[in-house]
Amino acid sequence: MQLIKPRDYQQEALDALEKGRLAGQQRQLVALPTGSGKTIVGALDIQRVVQQTGKGALFIAHRDELITQPAKKIPLVWEDVEIGRVKAQDNELGRQVTVASVQTIQRDQRLAQLIEAQDYSILYVDEAHHATAPTYRKIIDTLSAANPDMIVVGLTATPVRSDATRMSDVFTEVTFHRSMLDLIEQGYLADIELRQVPMSVSIDGIPRQGGDLKASEVRKILERPDIMTAMVDAWKAHAAPRRTIVFAIDVAHAHHLAGVFQARGVSADVIYGELPLDKRRQRLEDFQAGKTDVLANVGVLLEGYDDEIIGDASPLACVMLARPTLSQSLYIQSVGRGTRLAPEKDNCLVLDFAYNSNRHHIVQLPHLFGMEELDQLRAKKKKGEGEAQPRHIPSILAAVREAQAVDIRKPPPRAGLRWAKTAHGFALSMGHHGFMLIRPTDKDPQAFEVFHLDPPKRDPDEARSRPTGDEYRVHRLTSKPLTFDWAFGLAEDATRELYEARSKSKRMVKSTKHLDRDASWMALPPTDNQLKVLARTGNKPTNRGEATNMITAMIIERIVSDRKPASPKQLKFLRWKKIPHADNVTKAAANRLISRYKQAERQRSLPTD
Repeated sequence: MQLIKPRDYQQEALDALEKGRLAGQQRQLVALPTGSGKTIVGALDIQRVVQQTGKGALFIAHRDELITQPAKKIPLVWEDVEIGRVKAQDNELGRQVTVASVQTIQRDQRLAQLIEAQDYSILYVDEAHHATAPTYRKIIDTLSAANPDMIVVGLTATPVRSDATRMSDVFTEVTFHRSMLDLIEQGYLADIELRQVPMSVSIDGIPRQGGDLKASEVRKILERPDIMTAMVDAWKAHAAPRRTIVFAIDVAHAHHLAGVFQARGVSADVIYGELPLDKRRQRLEDFQAGKTDVLANVGVLLEGYDDEIIGDASPLACVMLARPTLSQSLYIQSVGRGTRLAPEKDNCLVLDFAYNSNRHHIVQLPHLFGMEELDQLRAKKKKGEGEAQPRHIPSILAAVREAQAVDIRKPPPRAGLRWAKTAHGFALSMGHHGFMLIRPTDKDPQAFEVFHLDPPKRDPDEARSRPTGDEYRVHRLTSKPLTFDWAFGLAEDATRELYEARSKSKRMVKSTKHLDRDASWMALPPTDNQLKVLARTGNKPTNRGEATNMITAMIIERIVSDRKPASPKQLKFLRWKKIPHADNVTKAAANRLISRYKQAERQRSLPTD
């Protein structure tokens, strides 16, 4: 039984994997950003392959936290799956799915036991950018030799490495890829706010080591009391009280930085790989429960960490980058820790720091999205034209799209359904399901809200079939205003979900194909009824789609008008005739009350026998 339905891009990834295998690809790589549900993709793929082949599956990762995730998530998509763990003292072999620690199974004896236990049809490698390491290569090559038909799939949030090793040595094809910006735009990841604070310190003298800045030398410079205090002050000014992960340089730096937070009255703690497992788990639990506001991290939370909210704690909504890096993959993973969606979370604040440097081109957030302004600032500094200024980008999505003009007179290109432009925004007629309405807010015409206007349920024998505007039940689908594209994405997803849910309740299948913007029926001539309705407006549609949009706009105007407060003239009549009415009576309700009163008056004035 499948408990989780894959998102659209997850299904696309699964389809791409299947297509690649049919074309003979056995070494595939899936690149999806942190927080996008890579493990869910893997779980669904494993279920499919194991059920097709009858052989076992193996899911490997290099840390305890990463082993725990698939063990929890695979049963969410495959309820009755048999899962075994192989790590340290655990040696649960011969199950449908085995989740295993790389450190454990790279040992000759444990690897031999794993191979002897059963045949494997598929091997999943989590955080696959590590797969070129000797321990991973040993495991992958040995298992592949014992299982020649075995598929190998890598999951990664960052398909590039900062060193010279190429992932193509292990994987022959990047089968599927979506960027962080893609999923932010589609509403699957939280938008990012950037606060970049200049630091009055040069990092030019720091040497490189292993493709990045040498950690011990970075710490010597950035552990200056004034720098540490400035970092904490920046957090208090811009991030507090957001629950925050700090990416520190090394363990000593993490302890020092946590101490400065604590001295400034902020609850802070430290987590790192060498910490005993029970202490790591306890500190994570305290952080997720909101007992700790700031968690200074070294390595542990960089990969595979899924933040869980315990009790009424606030969401993880800030990533503080206290470690400058030359590694794009390290930066991507760090930022990605905060982009997972959560209730009452508007965005993820990335608190970053700019250092004086003409030698090192450290990675910073705008570079990930093709924004080169910081490079221009760096060039100005080289020419002595001034120092970098504090930088604030409220929305990375908005900043990236700033040059793209938004035409709010028509739906965005990615909108797939037939939206009608009305005086109150964009509307989609859904027949018996009512209307979807995307309406700009009163305060900001560039911010939009989404509503479902649900018509009342009518008795088939009831003479008056057309409901008045105030009889519609209005469901607001947005908790906060959205950008133009996001509003359409949410509204279209909600439309499809509504049709699917109501079709299931009636044990029938009804798709939204007739609502598509290029549905074939739209090119047909207008119907006689449509022309009759539009005759009094003077509008002359050329086809059925235009006529439908014109009528939709008329109905939306009537619904909005009907829901407005009663006019002074209506209120005067109600009070004069002492007709009971609510204080907030609408125009439509007032009109009904007045009509009923006048009808009753006419009945009373008729002669009697």
